[in-house]
Amino acid sequence: MEEIEISASWENAADQIICHGWRKILLLGAVDSGKSTFCRFLSQRLLQSGANVAILDADIGQKDIGPPASITLGYPESAGKPGDAKPLAFYFVGAVNPVRHLLPMVVGTKILLEAARASFVIINTTGLIHGIGRVLKGYKIEIVQPDLIVAIQTGSELHSLLRSCRNQRALPVNRSPKAMAKNAEQRKLARQLAFFNYFKEADEIELDCRKLIFQRSLLFNGAVFNDPRFLYSEATSEGILAVGSDNVGRRDDLQVLKPGFEKNLLCGLADRKGRGRGLAIIKRIDFKKQTILLTTPVLPEFIKVIQPGDLYVNRDGIELYRKRPGAF
Repeated sequence: MEEIEISASWENAADQIICHGWRKILLLGAVDSGKSTFCRFLSQRLLQSGANVAILDADIGQKDIGPPASITLGYPESAGKPGDAKPLAFYFVGAVNPVRHLLPMVVGTKILLEAARASFVIINTTGLIHGIGRVLKGYKIEIVQPDLIVAIQTGSELHSLLRSCRNQRALPVNRSPKAMAKNAEQRKLARQLAFFNYFKEADEIELDCRKLIFQRSLLFNGAVFNDPRFLYSEATSEGILAVGSDNVGRRDDLQVLKPGFEKNLLCGLADRKGRGRGLAIIKRIDFKKQTILLTTPVLPEFIKVIQPGDLYVNRDGIELYRKRPGAF
């Protein structure tokens, strides 16, 4: 096992999990409390016991498995870290902060939990535990119905959250003595590296928009028609959606996107059955030809669904800005 400073409370938690066969283990803890370290410790202990283990990484900002902005599922090996496990299933959230994205955070966790094929599933979560974070964790606990909540804490920071779900089995453990606080810049650099590693072997592929399904988007879900004022226009059930100049006057039934709005927009990719396959960066959309050029490591035969996100990023992993481009 990799050298980890282990407390008696961690050993006790692992022993009880193995003894009772508690399959679904959900980790709670504040930012930099050592959840990833505990995840690594527990997965190694479970693997050494002869069990197979899945890690459901529901931290969309500081990832152990796969790229940010997504919930991922992987299967670690006994000699490695959780971060060495390749993401074998994805659920694209489209942001690196769960605030304003509670629904996909909960839905994605549930979908990947059902996809996990292992004796034990360790569910790692974000460090957001107060306010909206407490609300998110409450819903997540409701949907997951864990066999055990492992609460990593130093004081009473999880008291109210745990009290609100005291019908669930919970086990408090000590914070990792090696847990190191990271500032915002360090977190941003960690995300940049994770994005870079994901896209470093990506290819550029061009696909026909008419053969794709665009979800979480109004664009490409209407009837295309010609309007000389715009580069592209379509009639949707919510009015006209167009690409072009926005100096045509304001109307409630008209939404206009500026040309180039799509460049560097991060999106999720899914197959014909709706299973998340990975991420892509939109390089451009040719509205005359109705084609889309993507930068992605996902093979084109697995791409049927495009899910635009709220984050712009380049293939070097640098976050450019966070803003959903209108109806797209």
